[in-house]
Amino acid sequence: MNKSQEDIKLEAFFKREWNYNLEKSPESSTFLGESKYNDRLSDLSFEEIDNLYNHEKELLKELETFDLKQLNSINQLNHKLFVLNTENSIKSHSFKDFLMPINQMSGIQTYFSRMIAMSPFKIEKDYQNYLSRLKAFPKYIDQTINLMKEGLKQHLSVPQIAMIDVPSQIERQLTENIEDSTFYQPLKKEIVSESLKNEIILSIKNDLYIAFNKLKSYIKDEYIPNSRTSFGLSELPNGKEFYNHKLKSFTTTDLTADEIHQIGNKEVERIFSEIKIVMEKLGFSDYSKFLNHLKTNPDFYFTKEEDLLMYYRDLCKRIDKELPPFFKVLPRLTYGVEKVPDYQAPSSPTAFYMGSDMNMTRAGVYYANTYQLETRPKYEAEALTLHEAVPGHHLQISLALELGELPEFRKGARFTGYIEGWALYTEKLGEEMGFYKDLYSKFGQLSFEMWRACRLVIDTGLHAFNWDRVKAIEYLEYYTGKSTEACRVEVDRYIVMAGQATSYKIGELKILELRKKLEELRGENFDIREFHHLILKDGALPLSVLEAKFLEAI
Repeated sequence: MNKSQEDIKLEAFFKREWNYNLEKSPESSTFLGESKYNDRLSDLSFEEIDNLYNHEKELLKELETFDLKQLNSINQLNHKLFVLNTENSIKSHSFKDFLMPINQMSGIQTYFSRMIAMSPFKIEKDYQNYLSRLKAFPKYIDQTINLMKEGLKQHLSVPQIAMIDVPSQIERQLTENIEDSTFYQPLKKEIVSESLKNEIILSIKNDLYIAFNKLKSYIKDEYIPNSRTSFGLSELPNGKEFYNHKLKSFTTTDLTADEIHQIGNKEVERIFSEIKIVMEKLGFSDYSKFLNHLKTNPDFYFTKEEDLLMYYRDLCKRIDKELPPFFKVLPRLTYGVEKVPDYQAPSSPTAFYMGSDMNMTRAGVYYANTYQLETRPKYEAEALTLHEAVPGHHLQISLALELGELPEFRKGARFTGYIEGWALYTEKLGEEMGFYKDLYSKFGQLSFEMWRACRLVIDTGLHAFNWDRVKAIEYLEYYTGKSTEACRVEVDRYIVMAGQATSYKIGELKILELRKKLEELRGENFDIREFHHLILKDGALPLSVLEAKFLEAI
């Protein structure tokens, strides 16, 4: 495609800002595969936060200077999406969400060790970078605590219930024998000199351990006792507006909380009728007895974590074989299955996916939770693997990384309604691919779909309609058949990630709607590979943009 001077100017702008963000967020840079800033941590001072905010406001002014008519169609869309991302970030800042930097799902206590695991340790310089980060760690922790203290002053706190396990998350990483620590693992390679190795060990003890203990004590002794006992985002200052912003950001639609709640109710009713049909085919007429059978029959559960992981790995290879008839283009990047780290597992969902770096030098990882194996039924494995690995997250995210002609911010775009909507759609697609032949696995798929439908009801219930935590847990447990523990972890996730859980069903319903339109248009000539290519070929997009591009293409 021909490029004008305005195209060249805009692409230079994108590159400049990508590099600016890499420098300002060294942790993200590491995850993205850029090693230039591996010797530092982000500056979380109030001054720097204001600087970043002002920078984004200046960006919007600069973006207004571009002559859109002089841009080619790709760059017109790139410009539109960059503006959208910047506006969302500015809006989020106005709600001061940076004053709540830690919860059980995210924060320095979960991502620092993960970042170290993703860092290169190939030459001496890599270890010097590691030492620099360790020495910067106490300041980072102090800045984090300062943000939390200011949050308490302004009545902006994470709910108590969502912070209860955070001290334990920290404690589980601070092993008595430092050689058993995650932070020691890079030192097991023999390429680091003895003197530098000793410096790093000393810094782990005197910088990282002490700082982490300081954070743990602050959270346990000061933050939790003074944080709020309510659950909904609407309880915060400007909370209702904040929640509406979250819904818009995550679903990339203009749907209101009430509309999403009603969609959820309808979906729950529809899916529940399908579950009852499967239940009756399995010989059960009483739903509560059926759920009890699922929870108590040992045949449905693994007793060894190695067996669960091998089962998932086997599933991945069986799914891989079925992909070509459904997809024109498959990613080159590989992926693996690993267990969720022990320190993180009690507060983590059943599974999650972590993509590669931008240069694709690292395989994608499908993390499976092996904590409390009695809550991880085998009949969920097919739907879970289709969602987290292929043709769900790994396939979609990896294909986006391979879109060489797009700027980096597009390859790494995280429009949640699209990403999670696609992954949920692929769970349903699994039946067409030849899975769920066992009725219990079919129930597992319906249970997962029900889970996402319940999220529409529960998330809006918690954050817009004053639901309490117990009601949310009971609702989820009743309709999905999941264990009380699994439902507790899920509901606590919805509490701290307001709006995010609504994106799955909203995105899936939009993709199904677009598929129906193409099926009706093509009739007998409908090609599933063509449909999937149209959905995937431009990477993650807001749902409204996806629909417009799709309709234009057909």
